[in-house]
Amino acid sequence: MRRMKIINAEEVRRTPYTEAANAFFKHCRVKNLRPRTINYYKEDLTYFHGKTGIRYVDEITQEVFDDFIFNELEAGKKTSSLNTRIRGLRVFFSFCAEREYMKPIHPKLMKVDKEIKEPYTDAELKRLLKKPESNRWAEWRTWAAINYLISTGNRLSTITNLKIEDINFEEMTIHLKQVKNRHQQFVPLSPALKDVLLDYLKTWEWTRSDYLFPTYEGKSLKVRSFQCAIERYNKGRGVSKTSVHLFRHTFAKNYILAGGGMIQLQALLGHSTLDMTRHYVNLYGTDLQKNYARFNPLDNLMKQVEAS
Repeated sequence: MRRMKIINAEEVRRTPYTEAANAFFKHCRVKNLRPRTINYYKEDLTYFHGKTGIRYVDEITQEVFDDFIFNELEAGKKTSSLNTRIRGLRVFFSFCAEREYMKPIHPKLMKVDKEIKEPYTDAELKRLLKKPESNRWAEWRTWAAINYLISTGNRLSTITNLKIEDINFEEMTIHLKQVKNRHQQFVPLSPALKDVLLDYLKTWEWTRSDYLFPTYEGKSLKVRSFQCAIERYNKGRGVSKTSVHLFRHTFAKNYILAGGGMIQLQALLGHSTLDMTRHYVNLYGTDLQKNYARFNPLDNLMKQVEAS
């Protein structure tokens, strides 16, 4: 006589990890999150699943998560990289807890010593900004892109989505449509950058609807491909630094040292609050001291008093 398998009622309500993950990705799509953001989540969830081997979401406890982090640290993973992973996972955990797939846990970010990133020096920038002497279009594209990065401080994800029609050479403005906070904005087009872009546009046939920095096929240049192009270009010009985001730091530092205001810098960089802008000021505080006496109101007034 065949025995009937008795199914535990508690087991019926358990949600497989993959099922919960798919529900989460659907939720992200409904919220209209950007594909790139959803891909980051997918990478985080797949990585966590592979490392822990859990089958059901309710197996995720604080102890399981702590073991995961401990093993990652033992494997030599950087805390900054792990924090990026934690940010994605805790959004997923919160989603699962709200739907009662699992009990709530509250992963916290690890404390990280902030590194002072040394921006590109003036000597390095001069090498990178020198106009190409070759007829290689890819070099001209990267040269123009680096000029753009130094002039605007825009994020790479914003630049890869720029189209030629977004550049208004008459009104001297740039229309940023793809920005992190989803608030489209206009930023100034500097005269120097205008000249660079006009020189660059002479090197290829284009229409206004084309991407400003496209692939050979005219498609949007992927972020990773853009980073690789910058790396090859920089090394080819004897510059060991290859970080694209470092151009943003460089823009912020030079803007501050030139006397630019924090409110203006906040608007140009597209920060939602002044917190990150203040971070740049604090980061390059020693550089600000170089010309402090020269621009300080009291020092200037005292010179006038002594001269009278």
